[in-house]
Amino acid sequence: MSVELVKEQILRFLSTNTPEVLAIKGGWGVGKTFSWQQYIKEFKTDCVLQSYSYVSLFGINSIDELKQATFLNTIDTKRIGEAPNIKGYSKKIADLIKDTKIPYVSKYVGGIGSLINSVSQLAMSNTIICFDDLERHSQGITIKDFMGLVSYLKEQKRCKVVLLLNEDAGDSTFEDYRKYKEKIVDKQLHFEPTAEQCFDIMFTENFELRNYVRNRCIELNIKNKRVIKKIVEHTKELLALVNDFDESIKQQIIHSTIVLCWCYYCHGSDEERIPEFSFVNRKGIRDKNESIGWTKEKTAKWNVFLSAYRYQYTDEIDLAVARGIEQGFVDKDKLISFCKVKQKEVEVEKASVKWDKAWKLFHNSFENNEKDIALAFEEGMRDIAASTSASQYSSGLKVLRTIGEDDKADELIDLFIDVRGDEPEAFDPDNIFRFEIKDELFLDKLREAHLKLKPEPTVEDILELRRGSKSYNTSEVKTLSKLDVEEIYDLFMGFKGEELTSNIRVFILLAGSSKELNDKVNKALAKIANLSELNKYRMEKFRV
Repeated sequence: MSVELVKEQILRFLSTNTPEVLAIKGGWGVGKTFSWQQYIKEFKTDCVLQSYSYVSLFGINSIDELKQATFLNTIDTKRIGEAPNIKGYSKKIADLIKDTKIPYVSKYVGGIGSLINSVSQLAMSNTIICFDDLERHSQGITIKDFMGLVSYLKEQKRCKVVLLLNEDAGDSTFEDYRKYKEKIVDKQLHFEPTAEQCFDIMFTENFELRNYVRNRCIELNIKNKRVIKKIVEHTKELLALVNDFDESIKQQIIHSTIVLCWCYYCHGSDEERIPEFSFVNRKGIRDKNESIGWTKEKTAKWNVFLSAYRYQYTDEIDLAVARGIEQGFVDKDKLISFCKVKQKEVEVEKASVKWDKAWKLFHNSFENNEKDIALAFEEGMRDIAASTSASQYSSGLKVLRTIGEDDKADELIDLFIDVRGDEPEAFDPDNIFRFEIKDELFLDKLREAHLKLKPEPTVEDILELRRGSKSYNTSEVKTLSKLDVEEIYDLFMGFKGEELTSNIRVFILLAGSSKELNDKVNKALAKIANLSELNKYRMEKFRV
């Protein structure tokens, strides 16, 4: 049933004083609760009954507790949408005690809880009552007893009762609901909003690139409002960090954030259709892995779906976004560093008419125009060789090798090495803030040229360069990884003064990308900690 029809039926339900039970069912997270609360707030002046109570069954352990919660949550319909007021609850209990005319409440059997339970049944009449999360009921509440209470409230207390539930998600005891609903439920509505409606109900206000976020969520048919909310929270946080970068970079971040959130939060709800987060969150070819359940058929299905979403591969920006989703916060420095690299590539692309022409020729037809493409990419790559990054240049090499122009690709590699000979950093393929280079020969030639211009650094060079820094490259990690535990231990013991902490932090920083180095560093620090209780206390600042 459409959202509009559900809304109409809710208005009709609230506009009469006829005792009845309305069930609104729908899948997990589609917004039954959110929409009900919005509608009853909107229609509160149309409510014929003057009292309203909302209760979630989640966390309530008995029918008695449920009765008490229903009574204590009752408010005047005019106050729907207002923040709960503890004074109102206190006055309700005080009035209840006063009206019972019991001189000593403490002597009442069962105390105040039983008092509320007993009198609440007398007080609860002519009330709109919403019971939510029926499928999450505790073992202390049977569906049979619950439906009996609903029937009592309707028949004896002339209440209008609303049930919000996911009928398909209940346990075996939920069979009783299906058994008794025919006798007790007067009308059942199926709340099934579209992806567009789910987004628009959640976010009526405008925010940066709202329509782009909305369209990507619709493209993936995301209806779960909790997931939509998380997606918007993540995108707002990330866009605030990359506000100064090109629009295409912002769109890439949004595009990737949405599909990564979808996989991270929703895979468990549809494991066949929605890829695993770890499947998407990796560089290189996304291939089958039978040992972890990535069958050939499943992998093919996931890749087809990701391709249809235009998510071809995961680059370093995507990995930084994925890591932020996974750990709950974004490494701002790393993300911005990758965006700066991408920004330079965007500027190169915009500045070079020939490079832009080559890619348009590649993307804009299915003609057998290999010769034209080869010529266009050669001209484009000659045009950008002096200014582009190695990763961007390698994308052109991949196109040339794909169409069999290996000799031309090799020639262009030599051109890049020649024109960038005074820039050793341009040849460093192991810098952690560099995008993936997709040509093995180019990678080998870059490493060879980099080693000639800038020999492998010593341990002392690395410590001098990286003290107080958050950046490094993988060649430095390889240098430190050549040390054994005893050598690292001796180095740590030899550090003195202010350099002691800063030098060890360099080791810890670089160890973050190497399990081998991380194990060695931890063993060396553990050995130092075992020398004395004082050293053990000193280790706390390193948090290893």
